[in-house]
Amino acid sequence: MNGKTVKDKCGFLAIGAYGGNQCAPFYKKGYPTLFVNTAIQDLNSLTDVDEKYKYHIPGGEGCNKDRRKSKEIFRKDIDNIVNQIREKMPGIEYLFIVGSAGGGTASGILASMKRVAMNDLDLKACPIVTVMPNTKLESVKALINCYETLAEIEKIGDEPGATFILDNDKNSNKLRINEMFFCYLDALLSNQSSSVLGNVDNAEIEELISTPGMAIISKLGKDKSDTQQLISTFHNNVYAPLEDDKVIKYIGLINVGSGKEIQIENVYVEIGVPLDCFTGYESDSTVCMLAGLSLPYGKMA
Repeated sequence: MNGKTVKDKCGFLAIGAYGGNQCAPFYKKGYPTLFVNTAIQDLNSLTDVDEKYKYHIPGGEGCNKDRRKSKEIFRKDIDNIVNQIREKMPGIEYLFIVGSAGGGTASGILASMKRVAMNDLDLKACPIVTVMPNTKLESVKALINCYETLAEIEKIGDEPGATFILDNDKNSNKLRINEMFFCYLDALLSNQSSSVLGNVDNAEIEELISTPGMAIISKLGKDKSDTQQLISTFHNNVYAPLEDDKVIKYIGLINVGSGKEIQIENVYVEIGVPLDCFTGYESDSTVCMLAGLSLPYGKMA
């Protein structure tokens, strides 16, 4: 099948060092991607990226985890950044804004960048992809930055776009976390499964990635696609821990078979009853997205 997928409507804005590392596999897979940084050294480290897709903010020399510095640098150059997005990613409908919640360059402007992009670029939604710092290895300043960043994201909760929050506590290999998330999100956006039993169509995938609140995506191979294995992925994964409030808006579930392998009512018991569950069948793998979850403030307490 060669039909158009949601992937064809998506672009990625990689902000800062984490944004560059997380978005590199999306760039290699053909997603339109713009890499933005205040530190030229970080951009130079992206040796597989064409120079025309790198943008060094004039006068920037890094933000050394200073969110106020980040805000001021971006405020002065925001028009140029928007023009770069418009020029490098013409025709996109969804812009994933990717940057660390605990660092400097991205943490100060993730929320405001989403608002500006929505207003100036006529987009349908701007999902955010961010990462929480390792609580054992990273500084108190990084943890404070993370809390403040999440608070700013929550304040713009009415703006369309899911928030994917990865967690560096989940794996000592940060690049492995990035690779796994790429695998999950790409599987969802590239979905072309088709079954007479039912499908998660493009409109439903777009609804999922447009839903405000925290979101997670799981993926299981055919030999591991059963109810308990799926429920396990909601807790043993690369994301920040789910809150216990069972707040959820949508589930998207693409099954490998006829759906008998996964009892959705048991999933509801575990995570809450959604407004709707979009269900597809006979895919090469099981892909599940939970959307409209509460932000993980429990981890920051």
